[in-house]
Amino acid sequence: MSFKSLIVLFAFGTFSTLTTAATPAQQYPARPLRFITGYLPGGVSDTIARVVGERLGERLGQRVIIDGRPGAGGVLSMELAVNANPDGHTIYLGQPVMTISPNFKRKPPFDPQKALAPVALIGTSSTMLAVHPSLPVNSVKELIAYAKTQPGGLNFGSSGQGATNHLSGELMRVTASIPLTHVPYRGAAANTMAAIQGEIQISFQPLLAALPHIKAGRLKGIATTGAKRSQATPSIPTVGETLPGYEVSAWYGIVVSAPTPKSIVTRLTNEVEHVLKLPDLRTRLESQGVEIEYLPPAPFAELIRMDAERMAKLVRDAGLVFE
Repeated sequence: MSFKSLIVLFAFGTFSTLTTAATPAQQYPARPLRFITGYLPGGVSDTIARVVGERLGERLGQRVIIDGRPGAGGVLSMELAVNANPDGHTIYLGQPVMTISPNFKRKPPFDPQKALAPVALIGTSSTMLAVHPSLPVNSVKELIAYAKTQPGGLNFGSSGQGATNHLSGELMRVTASIPLTHVPYRGAAANTMAAIQGEIQISFQPLLAALPHIKAGRLKGIATTGAKRSQATPSIPTVGETLPGYEVSAWYGIVVSAPTPKSIVTRLTNEVEHVLKLPDLRTRLESQGVEIEYLPPAPFAELIRMDAERMAKLVRDAGLVFE
């Protein structure tokens, strides 16, 4: 079952309505909230945190302070969230680092699915498959054919080893049986610049990072990696339209340290559900390539479980070793 199917299944199910327990949520929050992210300012994670955090703070009557902690492919920030005081005043922008990091050679000293409690899924986002304008291809089919004619194949860049866009490239390598070599960069900006300068022929990168350069003609957008075309780029096909079954979607949601009282988790879930219905918030995020897909705790936990299985299988099939 795909992410989209899971979302549809639960969106109209019994999980859609949650009630708020009396205590300790009655006294919550007592001070500003800390919203931890694992990536640099200006990227899609930072944008989601700032947009959602601002409106969540208005609902809670407290400031939400964004705390970006890049490092170790997102694992550093996740550890901070796991070890935070479980009183609901520290929230974390959960994303696929939770499901990819257990496959690292130096994996976290905890099980993310047990150490973090899901609050609500915010949305999903595709990765953009972009190429340098000089590359004589305009589609996934042409790219596959071209790669097979090149001695040594082609190089593809990502935001770093173990990032979702890294695995997007590896899945294409395995699915299409083409020679692709991964070149990791430190963040989306460096990955994008390498593609523009011609250091690499192919770049898998977040939509937010790629769109301005595609519109300016500095890169060619060939395809997106989600199950369906992105609302931000409806004219660009998905990889799956050429390679059936191909899908890699990044997901974003709020999680907290597992011991956090259920009543506080429920309060946060209800507030996130409310802010995600705000038209201006939806417009801002969708313009950045984020598809709003709300899910409460139980189905969100199932999405994370399914993603962990998918990522583990991809790592095995691709023969990857993450340091």
